[in-house]
Amino acid sequence: MRATKLVLIGLLISAVFWSCSSKLSEEEYYNKAREAYGKEQYKKALENFKLLVDNYPDGKKSAEASFMLGFINANDLKNYKEAEKYYKRFIEKYPDHELADDAQYELKNLGKDINELPIFQSIAADSAKK
Repeated sequence: MRATKLVLIGLLISAVFWSCSSKLSEEEYYNKAREAYGKEQYKKALENFKLLVDNYPDGKKSAEASFMLGFINANDLKNYKEAEKYYKRFIEKYPDHELADDAQYELKNLGKDINELPIFQSIAADSAKK
């Protein structure tokens, strides 16, 4: 009788642990990440984008999530070393993706002040000519 109770308790604990550790769908990770990003909860957004990429490396949203790992690190957290790592991975895995040029641009301009960016330099030069 006592052994049966212990087995049942063990099974119950296992079931609770398993249900808590089960992964979300790709869409759920994506939605949680976008929602967190919209609320400027950048670390939570990173966590969910990373879980999406880790659990669904070939999923529909994996490329965008991979790009966002670099983007958030670069533009919101100013963690340029991490951003560089994620942008390089993105470019390597998705060289023909529509965001590949953006990743290259971001990588090339990591840590630069907005006034140092080529687009703003040409605008400033045009304004000076007038």
